[in-house]
Amino acid sequence: MKIYQALANAFINEQVDLCFALLGDANMHWAGALAEAGVGFVYTRHEHAAVAAATSYARVSGKPGVATVTCGPGLTQIMTILPIAVRANIPLIVFAGEAPLSKPWYNQGIDQAPFVEATGAQYRALHNTDHMVAEIHNAFEYARCKQVPVVLGVPFDLQQLAFKEQEADVFSAPACTAEMPQLNAKAIETAAQWITESKRPVLLAGLGATAEKVKAACVNLAQASGACLATTLPAKGLFFDQPYCLGVAGGFATEKAKEIFLQADMVIAVGARLASHTFDGGRLTPNARVIHVDIKPQIHVQGRKASDLTIASDALPAVEALSDKVSTVHTSAGTTVPGWRTDEMRGLTESALILADPGIAEDGFLHPMSVIKHLSEVIPSTCHMVNTSGHSAYYAAQMNYHPQSHYTVIREFGAIGNGTSFAMGISAAFAQRPVVLIDGDGSALMHIQELETMVRHQMHILIIVLNDGAYGSEVHKLRADEVTVAGSVFGRPDFAGIGRGFGLAGVTITDLQALKKSMGEFLSGRGPAIWDIHISDQIASPQILRAHQAT
Repeated sequence: MKIYQALANAFINEQVDLCFALLGDANMHWAGALAEAGVGFVYTRHEHAAVAAATSYARVSGKPGVATVTCGPGLTQIMTILPIAVRANIPLIVFAGEAPLSKPWYNQGIDQAPFVEATGAQYRALHNTDHMVAEIHNAFEYARCKQVPVVLGVPFDLQQLAFKEQEADVFSAPACTAEMPQLNAKAIETAAQWITESKRPVLLAGLGATAEKVKAACVNLAQASGACLATTLPAKGLFFDQPYCLGVAGGFATEKAKEIFLQADMVIAVGARLASHTFDGGRLTPNARVIHVDIKPQIHVQGRKASDLTIASDALPAVEALSDKVSTVHTSAGTTVPGWRTDEMRGLTESALILADPGIAEDGFLHPMSVIKHLSEVIPSTCHMVNTSGHSAYYAAQMNYHPQSHYTVIREFGAIGNGTSFAMGISAAFAQRPVVLIDGDGSALMHIQELETMVRHQMHILIIVLNDGAYGSEVHKLRADEVTVAGSVFGRPDFAGIGRGFGLAGVTITDLQALKKSMGEFLSGRGPAIWDIHISDQIASPQILRAHQAT
């Protein structure tokens, strides 16, 4: 047995059943051994796409994503997706290979560690043949425990050496035993007092509150305290089936919802990061005290004071304790539940999530909000929605009645061009689930070659391109500054024609009444499709306008 075969077996021992790959000299023998052992592969056309697909796969599957690229230029191609995965706390294992140690003049040789470590990911150079196999287990344990990517560099001349059987038992890393912090009774008492004193509370849930039992506990606490419900963008849709829901908080909140958020005097944040954009830079709830319930709660986040009281705890016991305490206070006092849970507020929250339908813009193209409103009416909840970065992301985030279990957004690092790859990772995780990506034309073009990957692997993915013929964020900012928009306007590519060229079902949509028929055709098929919807480049999202004015 060669070392590359033993390394492949070590991955199988970690219960790896799928790998995203682009092959080269430094990883092809290892990947071949993994495939021959029965591990499934998605072979992409670009290294970035392989690691990005593994990133979204890890997010939705709950398992570490596994990807492989070759050394040198293969590794340098993934320098954008690694910081995204780091900041999104995504556990990944990337088998990158390394240039042969026996050839210091090797053309693709480069010091790989500084590149990887600059992104915040961990790099492990596996050069000791006595420890290589054990290091695979250590890398998986580290990725799982720390929720970070680990890149493995294995010189491919070492991979060809004979494997020594005793190597596997040299050492092993301890299993991840993260201890949950003990619930602080005093903090619960103080928080419950604050909540019962508040008149206009909001319960804000993040990804750490999306488990079914935690959601139920949050709903109970909101009912006990009279709070409205809201989520961070990654947890969007968690409370779509609940009354008094304000939808997503932050810059992507609806304008009517922001009017309600402004009046809040208390925010109970559960399993959320309290990132600046979640509070719209402090503008969302300027007069509210904030209680942060999290395994690692924080007072200060991203240069601003984010909370006034922290409760270090797993979400479920803390929320249940708060709910019991708040209910007991009201029962003993003989008072009715305060807060916003009135018929009037229910009407206001429902109205806040209703989308406008402006129709056609002044330039004759479709208004992006009208497109989103009609899409929300024809895309069934059984489809998995993917939102990305860029100007179009604001509009895609306005679909307010899609369940969180079928919604994914990874926006860390602010990079566009990831949507096609994220859609592939989710499609690989849920082979029977139709996946719908809403993306901008600039973003979709960045990795357009992956349309071929979708066709080859017969992925049931629909790409909806909001095509304004420009880099949307930039063109609106440049216009606001009254300077030339050259370099941000490119014309409208024929995405339907491009898609058909790759083998997809390509459709150009100019009449929104045709969406229902086109959706039916996509759902009845099994392969990928792409819709080209021309929208106006004259409509700037409220989020872009506010951000630019603030700057």
